[in-house]
Amino acid sequence: MLRLLTISIFILFCTIEGFSQFKVGSGANFFFDGGALGIGGRSHYTINEDFAAQGSFHFYFDSFVDWTLDFDVHYSGFDLGDLEGFRLTPFAGLGIINAGGNFGSSGNLNLGIQGLTPITESLDLYIEPKIIIGSGSTLAIATGVYF
Repeated sequence: MLRLLTISIFILFCTIEGFSQFKVGSGANFFFDGGALGIGGRSHYTINEDFAAQGSFHFYFDSFVDWTLDFDVHYSGFDLGDLEGFRLTPFAGLGIINAGGNFGSSGNLNLGIQGLTPITESLDLYIEPKIIIGSGSTLAIATGVYF
């Protein structure tokens, strides 16, 4: 019985620690080239104090783009000083843009910076301009909230 209790407490602490490093969010994404506006969701996992991984999916309405899927790595190993919780983190990653029709899908490189500021204790606002390099290179900006 003691062994089962010990294992249960260990799993509980690991779960709590894991969820404290994991955030989900939703928001909008806009491509400046062609004016594509989409909505989507994202997840953010803090690997350690310097690096975080982020995945996002966006679906677009009435545009040349059907959907995008991005996987980015954020670097937060520098400090901007005390700006009331505001953080800037540069990132790089890979993305897939599915343009549908005759255009198909293409792989791209993402380079950008994310600004993150707390709104409440459990809600953070993000804004994320990025350059998408590849076939159909463009500038995009995403904004939304993490829960």
